[in-house]
Amino acid sequence: MKTLLIVEDHHALANAIAAAAERSGLETLLAPTLAKARDRLDRGPVDGILLDIGLPDGHGLDLMREWRWDHKPETAVITAHGEIGNAIDARKLGIARFLDKPVDFQELGAFFELVAAASPSPETPEQPAGRFSPFVGASPIMRPVFRQISHACASDQPVVIRGATGTGKSQVARLIQHASEPGRPFHILHASPLLDEDTLAGAVQSTRGGQLVIEAIDSLTAGLQTLLVRVLDQAKEHAPRLIVTTDEAGLLPRVNEGTLQQELYYRLQVLEIDLPLLRERRDDIAAISDCFLGELNAAANTQIAPEVLGVFANYDWPGNLRELRNAINYALVTSAGARLITPDHIPGHLAGIPARHGEDDALALALEAWVERRMEAEPDYKELSTSLENLLLEDLLRRFDGKPSHLASALAINRTTLRNKLRRIDR
Repeated sequence: MKTLLIVEDHHALANAIAAAAERSGLETLLAPTLAKARDRLDRGPVDGILLDIGLPDGHGLDLMREWRWDHKPETAVITAHGEIGNAIDARKLGIARFLDKPVDFQELGAFFELVAAASPSPETPEQPAGRFSPFVGASPIMRPVFRQISHACASDQPVVIRGATGTGKSQVARLIQHASEPGRPFHILHASPLLDEDTLAGAVQSTRGGQLVIEAIDSLTAGLQTLLVRVLDQAKEHAPRLIVTTDEAGLLPRVNEGTLQQELYYRLQVLEIDLPLLRERRDDIAAISDCFLGELNAAANTQIAPEVLGVFANYDWPGNLRELRNAINYALVTSAGARLITPDHIPGHLAGIPARHGEDDALALALEAWVERRMEAEPDYKELSTSLENLLLEDLLRRFDGKPSHLASALAINRTTLRNKLRRIDR
């Protein structure tokens, strides 16, 4: 029987995962800390590891970096932390499966099947982890983005980064360059109307064997597109890797309308990263604001008042990340060194925006998205309320280690009523 080591400090979650793994035919071993995981590995190899990142005694990926593996087991990382650096580090360590909390047990099932079918494979050399820009975000819409970025960092294939103005396309391009091979030649070129043939050809020549970023690639003239294809062909195997940016529509509409050559399109369209609007990730705004604040004012101990963050969370940000950064820069200037940025310090056009208040903002946003999806099936109110209550009960039951009696006592629920509701969930 294949063995799965579950390194997870949340007792109820670890037990739930173990039960699911055992139903898939795996023997499970539980370790709530890095120390316990190392102790278990000292006693012999395992076939698979499910690894939490946030552990009481350190970072979960340290286990994969530091352990001397004869053969690395099939590994998946599971985390509640949406840092892009975690996704990139995991991918560089040869871990292609990066699972998010709350746990999707269907995804886990696919991983269990992989462990059950696994055979030992030679260890691949690890690459050192780099330092990354603070591209933060834990909202659900950012999870596929982080995966796309991690794939790009681990590859030498061309990358298309698309998104609206101010969504961070250039920042992502720099992150990919820095996280993949920071020592290679690197150059950023903007495809403005002033760009000439000598500049383009020179940029390709100077980045041979490295990476060339071309911003607004769809703005290249037909002549420059032809030149780019030609100089890439001349460079052959030493041609730079292209990382290009474009607007949220992407490159295919440009091909269809005849403004982008097919030959260039097919060279570029291998990996694609689609960046969302800032208003589509409102629950990340506080974390992003703190990053910008630290970047712009690293020497001071300035903080942003909760009511200001409430205004930021309720504004639509047509300029996206760039506009948010400018707003914080404005507030730093107008606050004149104050320790706290208040509503008096923010730009005038934000002054009339009502603030989101309270600790349930993230819940309100998640509920809004959930209801929108469910309404597509045209349910009635009873179906919606029952489904919502089922989700609440499932979460509460996990928190009380799957024991209905403890749940009933702690939250003053009639035990018979609770049992009836739980039977409804099990159907």
